[in-house]
Amino acid sequence: MTDRDVSVSMEPAGEVIALDLWSGADAPDLCGKIALLRVEPRRWWLLDAREADLTAMIGARGAWAPIGGGLVRATLTGPGWRSLLMVAGLFDAEDPAFGTGAVAATVIHHVPVRIAVVGETSCDVYCAASYAPTLAGLWGSVIGRERVSLSRELPSATIGSE
Repeated sequence: MTDRDVSVSMEPAGEVIALDLWSGADAPDLCGKIALLRVEPRRWWLLDAREADLTAMIGARGAWAPIGGGLVRATLTGPGWRSLLMVAGLFDAEDPAFGTGAVAATVIHHVPVRIAVVGETSCDVYCAASYAPTLAGLWGSVIGRERVSLSRELPSATIGSE
């Protein structure tokens, strides 16, 4: 297996809401079926959540803020996604404990990222939109530019510009 056994698709992250909960509250209990990523001990990212529902669910147990407008989600698909993350990265993506549902914060090629393992052969990497061209360029140089797909909705930048 090589780094080339992977493809990358980058698009706006969509509706992402940062949720901070005070002690005693637990996001999975409060948020029901909303998709969650636990990104810090008391902070979650809610994916595709509706803001109107949150006020009633959260009440005085925490605070939330929309952050999705500034984020890009890169989906890495294929058996080589773990080794690709370690190119210019500071994280052991091959650790057996880093499995489906795990989330890690690290740096790849000077870009701060959150990595969410989606399945055995895929993960989502979240980064600030301004850094997306840097990651696209790095990954394109490793796996081939034709294997990196950028949404038309992303800020225009040539893959490989840094």
